[in-house]
Amino acid sequence: MLIDVLQAEPPVDLRADVLVIGAGAVGLSMAVDLVRRGAEVTLLEAGPPDVEKASQEFFESARWYGYPLEGLHVGRRRALGGTTTAWPGQLVPFDPVVFEQRPWVEEVGWPIDRCTLDPFYARAFDLLGLEQRMSDDAVWGALKTRLPDLGNDLDVFLTRWTPEPNFAVLFKDEIARHPKLHVLVNATATGLLMAGDQKTVEGVTIRRADGTTHTLRARSVVLANGTVEIARLLSVPLSSGERAPWSANPWLGRGFTDHVDAYAGTVTPIDRARFHDIFDNIMLRGLKYTPKIKLSEEAQRRDELLGIAVQFLFNSQHKDHLDKLKVPVKALLHGHIDRRVLTIPGLMLPVARLALPMLARYLLHKRTYNLADQGIQLRLTSEQKPLRESCLMLRPERDALGMPLIDLSWQIDGTGQLETMARFCEMVRDYFDREKLARLDLNPLLLARDPAFLAEIDDGNHQMGMARMAATEEDGVVDANLRVYGSENLYVAGAATFPTTGFANPTMTGITLGLRLAEHLTGQLA
Repeated sequence: MLIDVLQAEPPVDLRADVLVIGAGAVGLSMAVDLVRRGAEVTLLEAGPPDVEKASQEFFESARWYGYPLEGLHVGRRRALGGTTTAWPGQLVPFDPVVFEQRPWVEEVGWPIDRCTLDPFYARAFDLLGLEQRMSDDAVWGALKTRLPDLGNDLDVFLTRWTPEPNFAVLFKDEIARHPKLHVLVNATATGLLMAGDQKTVEGVTIRRADGTTHTLRARSVVLANGTVEIARLLSVPLSSGERAPWSANPWLGRGFTDHVDAYAGTVTPIDRARFHDIFDNIMLRGLKYTPKIKLSEEAQRRDELLGIAVQFLFNSQHKDHLDKLKVPVKALLHGHIDRRVLTIPGLMLPVARLALPMLARYLLHKRTYNLADQGIQLRLTSEQKPLRESCLMLRPERDALGMPLIDLSWQIDGTGQLETMARFCEMVRDYFDREKLARLDLNPLLLARDPAFLAEIDDGNHQMGMARMAATEEDGVVDANLRVYGSENLYVAGAATFPTTGFANPTMTGITLGLRLAEHLTGQLA
């Protein structure tokens, strides 16, 4: 059931087994999993049913210091479905090395290993509609594509894309009709209510724009409302005005990380056909796969480097037309004519000529058509070391609901970052040369390990940390079951809990941790 608290009062008798704050990728998928397991769930979303300008004010009012953090303003969405209303839907599990203790990255590693999450990664793929997914080997076998020998330093891997990236659409039936799921929109959580024992969270206070407040109660409370908002809610006083039991945790609001992205050079294919056979997107059984290159786990351990991967951006003056052409081409592949084919300006001559090679590439080779008449760029996505001084700060100014505005300091260890990026790019260049596949012209500042190159980096819109997981309260904010230290029934789900991050998009692992937590909570209910 969907309730807009701006239009109707929340039911006063609304009590749940689990109250989840945040209806984005992690919170919504976790809530759906919980109700399918039989739990009664209240799901709170601070934003409206659809993205509106007013709902983005929290992000627009935030300020950053240190390295540029444009994603703080444009990388998140406050609405039902969260940022899934804007992302393309790429899914990448973390490599096993991310979970290991890597002293060159961070003294404290994850308190769980990759094997612990494997069954939940599989469950997450199924939940998101990828039951027909294939292994990397099966994909390449079906295409009969010969992969080059990259040696021990590099790996070609495939990312996977969810067929429906907007989770508000994906789970629309549960949102509308599931009797155990109550979804409240325009419901901003402004405080947590503690029991007299100062260990049990009894409920959550929500405040409306007219100043009225409501308290919603549950047996367990889960914060899944995004890294920055989680850190803010944990840092403010309780609904009573008292300090929270966890407020003195040394890692609360600290260790903020994002992925360090950069354009590192240009690529000129030598064997153009083979280059595209390796790196063009793949379409099999209705699912999309994207080939990329990453630094091998062996090389990371041997050379004490960070996790890093590269993708190739194919630039064309016809990009907008090609994007529009994908609509009717996909429709044809599914056996019907999309009437929009008649109205898309991109199909007018001479651009209509692009439709034939695009369709042929789909039908004959199960690949996308990447026209690169304006060149190919090499784009890096790199892990960063977590730093204590990379942190959230509460400002004295308040928003319309009385919550403090925030500043965020994004700090990067430049030496390790430069060495990882430069060494990885040299490996990719050497592989291209050895295979006579392409020429890679790299930024000379990067090759020289010149700190000036760091002025050209940007963030990946992947905000992580500030409520990290650890085996002890001295090293982290939540334990291995994502329970907040200092509480009995308050949990955090999502990228805020990552101690280290690897290079991969955090969404898949955030969802996976949420599903693991859902199993833990339903076990407690039983």
